[in-house]
Amino acid sequence: MEKIKWYAGFLREHKNAARTAVIIVIVIAAVLIFGLKGEESELSDEFAERSADGTYLEEFSADTDVSSEKEAAGQLSGEEQNKEIYVDIGGQVKKPGVYSVKEGTRIFEVIEQAGGFTEQAEISSVNQAETVTDGQKIWIPSEEEAGTAASGPANSGIRADGKININTADSGTLQKIPGVGPVTAEKFIDYRTSRGKFSSIEEIKNVSGIGEKTFEKMKDKITV
Repeated sequence: MEKIKWYAGFLREHKNAARTAVIIVIVIAAVLIFGLKGEESELSDEFAERSADGTYLEEFSADTDVSSEKEAAGQLSGEEQNKEIYVDIGGQVKKPGVYSVKEGTRIFEVIEQAGGFTEQAEISSVNQAETVTDGQKIWIPSEEEAGTAASGPANSGIRADGKININTADSGTLQKIPGVGPVTAEKFIDYRTSRGKFSSIEEIKNVSGIGEKTFEKMKDKITV
């Protein structure tokens, strides 16, 4: 009871100081509350303004477009790397045939898929580091084929009617074809050694340097 009386007396004596402390606490609380509300209001006003003029939308769209482009580029790159092509390998390999390989594959890798070389293969004329192309015909010659192409008799490849067989003629005989010199003759030999025999005289246009005009000059002089 004495303590209660003491507290009552203390409050009466210091009531002005107590009121002042309460007012200070109330003022500080009001400043904090209204200050935070003001910041929120400013942020809300800024968002409203930027949303109205499309700024946020443009920034979001730009970020989305960049991400989409990166994803599309990555997907395209993966598709290109996994693209499959077909090549036909024949001649002196253990398993000749058509093989499905990835773009960028080398000839030596196709040879491995085909079981490797036979004992009769003449490999010095084959560029095993060459990158294959879709639909390519790879021909691995035998030692006999390569020897005949390199050093056949002077008149080999000339038929009775005078036409030159572009599959069997040697370099000297090929040079008798109109428009064919030593360099072009070697191109003919390299072509049939690496890709197999010409299936038609028109196929000779696949040899580098033989265009339509050159072919017109020689077509009546050649055969297969």
